[in-house]
Amino acid sequence: MPGKQALPQPDAARVALWSAFSELFLDTDISADTHRFVARQIIESGSPPETVLQVLWLEVFPALCDNLRVVAGEWAGFNDEWLSERVASIAAGQASAYAPFALVTVNQVIKAIETQWELCAACLPASYRDLRRPSNQQIKRVGVIGRVTARD
Repeated sequence: MPGKQALPQPDAARVALWSAFSELFLDTDISADTHRFVARQIIESGSPPETVLQVLWLEVFPALCDNLRVVAGEWAGFNDEWLSERVASIAAGQASAYAPFALVTVNQVIKAIETQWELCAACLPASYRDLRRPSNQQIKRVGVIGRVTARD
């Protein structure tokens, strides 16, 4: 699809970020321990704050958003190989990110993940807390393939 590009082969640090952020998309209660774990993984990745936000909102969010939009989403954890393939297929335009209909809207999931991100960012240096995430429209554009997008 024009305008879609495959991600470069991810390094171990990026895969670790995907895996850490995936914890925020499980159909479970998220604890302060999880927020600290995600923050630790972010620091250990050595990624700049701007990259971290891109990974969360433009790579992991489109790949896993629908898990929080269904009745019984994944709760035990995502396999790193599956997660890597899912992120890559959406980035390349080979898979759609958002189901057209679900019990919860994409905007509601954005708000929920924004809250979780703020709790993670509270465990990080100020440079992570001061950044603005992409707009809802930017987030929702990723992973939409030639069809009506998920309802707002």
